[in-house]
Amino acid sequence: ANCGLNDMLPDQTQVLKFHSELKDALVASPTSVPASITSKVSSMPILASAADESSGLTPLILSSKNAAYTAYLLASGAPWNALDRAGKCAGNHASEAGCQEVVDLLVSHATRSEMLLGQVFRNLGGKNANPSVVDVGEDTSAPLQKCTKGDYLGRSVRYEGDVLLDDDDDAVMMEWERPLMALHAEVICPRGSRVMNVGFGMGIIDGILSSKEPKHHTIVEAHPGVLKKMREDGWMDRPGVTVLEGRWQDVMSRVPDGSLDGVFFDTYGENHTDLEDFHAILPRVMSAGGTYSFFNGLCPDNIFFHGVACNVVKLGLEGLGFEVEFAPCEIKVDDGDWVGVRRKYWHFDQYFLPICKLGKAKNDDDDDRDDEREKPSVKRQKF
Repeated sequence: ANCGLNDMLPDQTQVLKFHSELKDALVASPTSVPASITSKVSSMPILASAADESSGLTPLILSSKNAAYTAYLLASGAPWNALDRAGKCAGNHASEAGCQEVVDLLVSHATRSEMLLGQVFRNLGGKNANPSVVDVGEDTSAPLQKCTKGDYLGRSVRYEGDVLLDDDDDAVMMEWERPLMALHAEVICPRGSRVMNVGFGMGIIDGILSSKEPKHHTIVEAHPGVLKKMREDGWMDRPGVTVLEGRWQDVMSRVPDGSLDGVFFDTYGENHTDLEDFHAILPRVMSAGGTYSFFNGLCPDNIFFHGVACNVVKLGLEGLGFEVEFAPCEIKVDDGDWVGVRRKYWHFDQYFLPICKLGKAKNDDDDDRDDEREKPSVKRQKF
């Protein structure tokens, strides 16, 4: 007998019937999943994931106010990141409903899933795949950086007023980021710091860092068009400034051990795996007690995906010896700021600023000296 994949898939009549039974069960048996539901999923496991084609609603989304059903469906293979037609996942619905227990379940499951997928991606050699589990389709994917373009360094860029654009009219950097760059600079460059910025862009944060008169200021930049602009603006000749020309992957080996007190990372066209690779270098080049931060454009289209991505990064950095927090900062980007830009890379009214402090090595003195550096402090900000 022939048994194709289509023979295993429920039709919409079956899906809608199961959804109806699930909604009835949520009312009749809110504390435990009844056999009427578990038996159907056991006989046809894909029912745990099957969506209503018209609304995009899945069993997990329908159960997003109930922890017992959420845990059961996740264990049965329901995808945590499936979106309905409104662009919301189960985590979005649970958050909006104030169901913290469900939110915690989903975040924990999503974090494990993403870290596992990332490891599988690396084991396969990191080729021909996107390591992000928040990619749920071409039309709804939430890229982990502003824009992932592996050929960015071969593209032309142009400075137009308050924006740096590539040849697709995608924004590499924009003026609205300035208040955020000021906060990042405050975090990584207290008095007497030796600082590095990776990704010059429009030079916003480097201008701010320079005004703080750090002990030394290193800039890593790879794009030929940006380097041309830096030369024109005199950055190569500034006292106390070293410009490392090239990809960070190629030039970071030239940075001496323990020589940086503050590091900021804001590249363009790279993905989450690149970010993790950069993080792996930090314990070598940074001093104990130094502070790292990065432009937090992780999953900028969906606030729940954004939270999961932040959690994945946090756990990864903690594994490298950092203490990590995300300071909430309110920021409003007007629609007019995006005129002439092909696509928005920021959609929220709140920005979670990473503050990552490298712990002391085991053999470091336990005295209270801070090498003349002041401890960074960023309170909740509003722009």
